[in-house]
Amino acid sequence: MKSVRLTLALFFVLLSGPLFAQPPHRLQPIDDWAREARLARDAGLPIMVIFSSDDCGFCERLKQEVLTPQLQQGGLQDKVLVGEFNIDRGGKIIDFDGERIRSRLFVSRYDVFATPTVILLDPQGHPLTDPLVGFDNARDYIDKLEHAIDSAFMSLAATHGPPLAYHPGPTASGH
Repeated sequence: MKSVRLTLALFFVLLSGPLFAQPPHRLQPIDDWAREARLARDAGLPIMVIFSSDDCGFCERLKQEVLTPQLQQGGLQDKVLVGEFNIDRGGKIIDFDGERIRSRLFVSRYDVFATPTVILLDPQGHPLTDPLVGFDNARDYIDKLEHAIDSAFMSLAATHGPPLAYHPGPTASGH
């Protein structure tokens, strides 16, 4: 009887593995960009960095009205790896090359002067498109974001080849 329970428990763990491997349905803060770079390189996808700050109401609106719904609906899946970086954060982070750097150097590298700022990068941390700065409304932002993601993908594909699972075009919002 004990071996049957153990077998069933192992079977459940094996079956539930993909559940734990699902992408997050909310924005994740990232401090290890070398790890994101490896994931992006393996998937052949750009990295979307959302630069936010502690007291940024527009950052919260962007997350609530655009990013969280897109993540929950799968609108960004197989298109980009998404991570957030709070510019008010101090200390050191791991850069794309694996080196530890001060977080303010990371922010200044991309000339982030306002939040929210969204930048699409290749796995080496080089910008693939112009940054999206600010937030007005969800509809216009989704259109701008879709265009930026498609442009980033095309730039990345031109230099690294396309990923197997990329699906350009409208996100889950239907725009």
